[in-house]
Amino acid sequence: MLGRPLTWEDIMSLVLTAARRLAALGLCAAAAIAGPFTTLPAHAAAGADLYITVTPRDGGAYSMHLTCDPDGGLHPYPLAACDALRSVDGYLPDLEVDPGPCPLVWDPVEVEVTGHWYGRPNPYYEEFANRCAMERKLGPVTG
Repeated sequence: MLGRPLTWEDIMSLVLTAARRLAALGLCAAAAIAGPFTTLPAHAAAGADLYITVTPRDGGAYSMHLTCDPDGGLHPYPLAACDALRSVDGYLPDLEVDPGPCPLVWDPVEVEVTGHWYGRPNPYYEEFANRCAMERKLGPVTG
């Protein structure tokens, strides 16, 4: 290789070069393995991605997909729903769109929301006495 016998310095140089390359390879492998588990999907960092399911007791359940920033998804009123959610930073228990009275009729409606709000998990579940109570609290979020 060098045209002369290897010296102690030559051997140490080769060993150190090999060790550096192995360390770099190990760091790359660790980053490749950890990368998918430590980063959010591109859409998670950009805004909200929510799945909303409304289940009345008498049947006729429906689901919607809502995205915010950009506002859209498969939701009938994405702009109004996202504006309402932004007013409470996505925290649905704090949302009360139109406080007021509702008839005292027991006709329960369940609402479940899954997904994330700007990278933060955003689970929500509530059973309302009737559709009026649901609409007064959540307004356009439930379509």
